[in-house]
This record gives sequence, C-alpha cells and structure tokens, in this order.
Amino acid sequence: MACGATPANLGQWNKNAEFWDQTLGEGNDLFLELILPTLEELADAKPGDKVLDIGTGNGIVARRFARDGVHVVATDYSEAQIENARRRTEGSGKVVTFLQLDLLDKSALDEFAEQFPQEFDIVTGSMLLKELSDLKPLAEFLPKVLKPTGRIIMANLHPCFRKPGAHRVVEVTENPRTGAQEIQTLIKVSRYLNIGPVQSKALRGQPEPLLWFHRPIHQLLGPFFDAGLVVNMVREPSFQSGEDPSLAQSYHNFPQIPMQFIFRLVLLNP
Repeated sequence: MACGATPANLGQWNKNAEFWDQTLGEGNDLFLELILPTLEELADAKPGDKVLDIGTGNGIVARRFARDGVHVVATDYSEAQIENARRRTEGSGKVVTFLQLDLLDKSALDEFAEQFPQEFDIVTGSMLLKELSDLKPLAEFLPKVLKPTGRIIMANLHPCFRKPGAHRVVEVTENPRTGAQEIQTLIKVSRYLNIGPVQSKALRGQPEPLLWFHRPIHQLLGPFFDAGLVVNMVREPSFQSGEDPSLAQSYHNFPQIPMQFIFRLVLLNP
C-alpha cells in the first residue's frame, strides 16, 4: 500500500494504482484468508470505536472495518490510490473518510495528530512497513493519535520466510517403493540480517516495481519500542485452505511456512 514519500515509490504507486485496484478488488487470497481475519481478531472492534487505517491503498481494510457502528478514517500518500478507494467505497454502502498523508513527513504527521489527538481506538496498517525507508516518524506519530487504551495492528510480510532473503524451493523426486512422483516444498533462507533495499513486484503483472526495505525483526520492532509502545500479541498465519497442485510455487503449497508477521502494539504507559 502506498504510504510515504520514498521518492522511488510515490510515482510508481500512482502508475500501479489502477492495476492494483482491478487485480485486488475487495481482496485477494492473502487479504481474505490471512490479513483481514487476523486484523479483525487482534483489533476486536466494537460499535462506536474509531479506526485509523494507514496506507489504505484502495481501501480494502477500511471498508472491512466500516460496519456495525465503527467509524473509519483512512489515509494513503498516493492520490491515485485515494481516488480508487473513494470510488469503490461510494458504491459499497460504507462510510469512510479518506485523507492523503505522507508517513515520512514529520510536519504532516504532526498536523494530522493535532487534528485527531488521542482519538483512535484502533490503528491498522497492512503491507506498508516494507515500503518505508524510515520507521521512526510513524512510530513517534502513533502514540499521539492512539487513545490510552487503544491498540495498533500491523500486518507485514514475514521477514524470516519471505523475500528478499527467503526463496521458495520445489523438489521433484520419485518414490523408490511406488515409483510415484512426489513434490516437496521448502524455503531457502540465504540472507536475513543485512539486506539492502530491493525492487519488487508484489503482484504478477504489476506494471512498475516498488522499492522495498527489508528489516529483521529487531529492526522492525525497535522504533516502536523506542516510541513507548510494546507488543502484546503476535500472529504468523499461513495458508491452510488446501494445496494448489496446478502451481507448484504457490504459497498454498507451503502450509508450514507463515506468510505474514502480524503484531499488536499498545502503549507501555497509557
């Protein structure tokens, strides 16, 4: 999701926005099976809660929460993404306030926090941390808009088992007793601690690559700890809906490997 002004990403997100919207719609298998159910579990939204969805993209998560008396504000830095989100939401019967926000611009974040001081019960962010060159501005911003009893839920590609350091391996062997062909899937991790920024295409056929910033878990969580937040819940979901024999490299064939690292943050001293 487009979230900040990493220069190489803003223009790319505006170019990718239409493809992203048409391809994902209201969510692909990653969102529908892993991200959305886990966000809902860890958020535990109640009627009357106010939700902030950052890096909203075309608004998949925002619309999911905009029901049962939950009030949603959603932000993205890409104008094209915001336009798509508004268009989709207008025809959905859901009410969401969409605003443009750069998660790397401290002045813009401070202005937003002044507009919504300690106002949100829940903050969500999906697939955005990997696109931010610096997590400190976001980490320092979140306590300013979070209610003392609020919670923050972040969904991220699992840094241990997903690209750029980890790669899928498919082995085809023949059972010596039966002669039947057997396929074994595994993850090869060649690097983890120190990996520089990489260009990546999240969706097959995506027009333009995006600049991704890999972080091992201690670097991923460290800025939030420094800002007075702590993790009180972690989920590592993998696909459990059945294998896909037609596509050996599909992550549906890796049920023991978590696709996502989803964590909940709360204030250390509310």
